[in-house]
Amino acid sequence: MRNTVLEENNIKIYESKEFGKILNLENKDIFCQKYEFIYSEMMAHVPICTHKEPKRVLILSSSYIGVAREVLRHKEINLDLIEKDEKLIDIFKQYFPNICDFSDERLNIVIDDEKEFVSDAKEKTYDIVLVNKKSVDKTFYAHISRILKDDGLVVAVGSSWQKDFSSNKEIMKVLGESFKIVMPYRFENYLNCNYNLFLGSKFYHPTADIILQRADLIDDLKYYNSDIHKASFTLPEYIKKELGSLYKW
Repeated sequence: MRNTVLEENNIKIYESKEFGKILNLENKDIFCQKYEFIYSEMMAHVPICTHKEPKRVLILSSSYIGVAREVLRHKEINLDLIEKDEKLIDIFKQYFPNICDFSDERLNIVIDDEKEFVSDAKEKTYDIVLVNKKSVDKTFYAHISRILKDDGLVVAVGSSWQKDFSSNKEIMKVLGESFKIVMPYRFENYLNCNYNLFLGSKFYHPTADIILQRADLIDDLKYYNSDIHKASFTLPEYIKKELGSLYKW
């Protein structure tokens, strides 16, 4: 049972007894208040706990603003968040006020088109880039590679293997053109289905180079830990065989 809290253009917010507030963009549920921590923690902490010394992180799209909250748990990191729709930022502030500390001085919100921002950004600016939306644009990821430092990491959003194997392969193929290591890792969504994120790395390996002390000393997490980090990269044999050389580990 859902009660409509907001309906404005392509943005809707529903109130669900079971899941809390649900944000719907363009008729797709993208954010569930009760369980958003799963995606947010896995998107943020896996690359941060893989990189030796991350200082600057870039998030492209604010559709899951909880990712920013998780990045900012790491006090040494400064964060740029790019969102083309200022209204979406305002909605998060109004309807999800506790989802992120918008007053944190390390958080820089830029209202701009994500692709234009990336194409205009300076080379070797960021340690980690988190792509908070699906894309298989080769030029887009080539620019992301350009603005990452020589040991930089990117994380991209995918789908479940059962739902859309072909698009997951396409994401891995595009990442493979710019990154030495390309590996999928899984998380659970609020419907208890496994979905994938894709890590592309120029240098660090996400399981061999995990910073265990950092991973297990993050306060107040609900999902992520070092065991989850390592286990999330395991793949069934049939998926490994289907991916072939796209799986660069």
